[in-house]
Amino acid sequence: MAGGLLMPTAIPSAEPCLTPRQTARFLWLCIRVRYLFRRMERASLRVSRVGFDRAGGRLLYFADRWLACHAEAAELLQCAEPLEVAEVRKLFEHRP
Repeated sequence: MAGGLLMPTAIPSAEPCLTPRQTARFLWLCIRVRYLFRRMERASLRVSRVGFDRAGGRLLYFADRWLACHAEAAELLQCAEPLEVAEVRKLFEHRP
């Protein structure tokens, strides 16, 4: 070895170590969040065209699923949710 330096075998990090099963679950959640976000965008366009009374249910359904995926991902990573997720969650809390 040049200079007698050894490479560390473990890199210290603040993130929790995920098992392979948890890693697979997290990756699936990332894909699901992206899919649901696209569906929310399309539902939002529909709401703007036909009105919330006729098309609002789909938007609320996708937003609810999107929030659930973010909550599960935050639990896996043991961290707080992103700010935009917290803002959407506040809207759901104040909904009648």
